[in-house]
Amino acid sequence: MTLAGTNVLLVGQNFHKTQTLTERLHRLKFRCHFATNVQTAREFVAANPIDLVLSNTHLSDGTGYRMLINLTRLPVSAFLCFPVENSCLWLPALDDGKRCLGSPALRPLEFARALEQMALRLPV
Repeated sequence: MTLAGTNVLLVGQNFHKTQTLTERLHRLKFRCHFATNVQTAREFVAANPIDLVLSNTHLSDGTGYRMLINLTRLPVSAFLCFPVENSCLWLPALDDGKRCLGSPALRPLEFARALEQMALRLPV
């Protein structure tokens, strides 16, 4: 995954409830922004530069897949969080604006390592 900057948009209700992911992102020097649904995510992306989008697959007004339509061709990378039992899988969805759905899903530990690798490529 390519990444040009530090702005991360987290889309979905659960990101406000659990701090583990946002704490990890802050430690890695990412700036976190939040949207609860597809509409607020669209509005935020239209008004702000975003480098990485992390979204739930199921949102109150649609799906994370539907939201990807607004991100295609923007210089943004995106992952969708797919719930599985007591955990989740992270589905790579966009790499620098290019669709990459169908790439292997990442388990939480693999996703944490991917975030660390992205942080290493951030501009100083």
